[in-house]
Amino acid sequence: MNCQQLIAMAGRHWNPTAATMYRVAHRTVESHSAGSWVFDEDGRRFLDFACSYGVFIVGHCNPHVQERVIRQIEKLAASPYGTANATGAEFFKVLTDMLPGDLKRVYFANSGAEISELTMRAVLAIQAPRKKIIVIRNSYHGKTLGALNLLGQQNHRAPFLPLSPDVSFVPWGDLEAMQREVGAGAAAVFLEPVLGGAYLQTPPPGYVRGVAELCQKTDTLFVADEIQTAFGRCGRMFAIEYDPGIQPDIMLLSKGITGGHSSIAVAVMRESLVRKLEAIPGLPARYLATDSGGSPYACAAALAAIEFIREHNLPAQAEKLGARLLGGLRDAARKHPALILDAPGIGLMTGLRVRNPAVETAITIGLGKRGIHVGHSMNESAQHPVLRFYPALTVTEAEIDQVLAALNETLATLDRKPAFVFDLMNQIVKRQYRLPPKVLFKLAGVKD
Repeated sequence: MNCQQLIAMAGRHWNPTAATMYRVAHRTVESHSAGSWVFDEDGRRFLDFACSYGVFIVGHCNPHVQERVIRQIEKLAASPYGTANATGAEFFKVLTDMLPGDLKRVYFANSGAEISELTMRAVLAIQAPRKKIIVIRNSYHGKTLGALNLLGQQNHRAPFLPLSPDVSFVPWGDLEAMQREVGAGAAAVFLEPVLGGAYLQTPPPGYVRGVAELCQKTDTLFVADEIQTAFGRCGRMFAIEYDPGIQPDIMLLSKGITGGHSSIAVAVMRESLVRKLEAIPGLPARYLATDSGGSPYACAAALAAIEFIREHNLPAQAEKLGARLLGGLRDAARKHPALILDAPGIGLMTGLRVRNPAVETAITIGLGKRGIHVGHSMNESAQHPVLRFYPALTVTEAEIDQVLAALNETLATLDRKPAFVFDLMNQIVKRQYRLPPKVLFKLAGVKD
């Protein structure tokens, strides 16, 4: 089966819109991957600086993780809900020893959205009769029906309104706005220590600490969502380490935790909170459990990925190489101000905030033609989306330099066009999912 046949089949049986976009963007189909590289069905290779928005943190198909996973599958891949196993117990010990304070009790799920929803249930049970939850505008906590209540990106929520009236949204980095919303006390604040997605932004100095202290003062639970930022991505094992001494009440983890070898998410809660949960009449433990999350297979993958991250000191590697990558991105922003507004980031969680979604698409296509994959936001409602550069933490200096060279070449080509061209193109990009495929194919020069 060749690439076109694969895309046609995806259009018939999976996602017609995605299949159309594959063709419009001249994308190929991934066949296999290793380290920082992915290979398509035609044998071409691409440097992956998207990493599924940070999942493949130890590189694709990491041999250390694979070896441990294979050993686990040969012994015990899965176990029924409610049964203990040695690999899960080892995972509890390793993970909780890494976390601050009394974050000692682990709840499993299969995805970030699922664990956000589980945490929301726990928060409302613990804090009753308080119901108010505060989240950051443009933050991301998942798209299940429960998690949508917490989702700060309004475009994802719009088709499912009305949602909970007890969730308030405040601007990122505005501690005074947070103080006003928390007032005398709320049920919880959900906070990403670094705002991610199409709105990537690092916190102002003292902001995360200020939110944590406000929560402590008002008996409001502080939920640190480190799903995107943990395990070295930001140059520390956890992003909250940039503010030493911070103690979240609950920490959410997923994405890089298994290096992309299995889907798993966890909420780690303070021991004192779990004791409150256990004392609530009519709330048995199974109401906050998943039947399939935290399999021995997934725990083995997580243990191996964490071991690899620590042995190779990948957080320090991310800090060092992140400076090289971010420096290059900022140079590009200075050279091409008509296209790029700035280059936000920390560690190897970096990106380019661009003029508009059309520029983001043009850079993505240009880099794709030069053998580079980057993290397109897929968010045409963002006025100035951030095109993400999230390489594996095992990336090399030479690979970063190759990406920066391709980026500068792409931007030099795009900068020859008047800026208004991208503003006109943006009107098409904003409507691309509503346009007939034949129109898109014609605009992109694709034979129907």
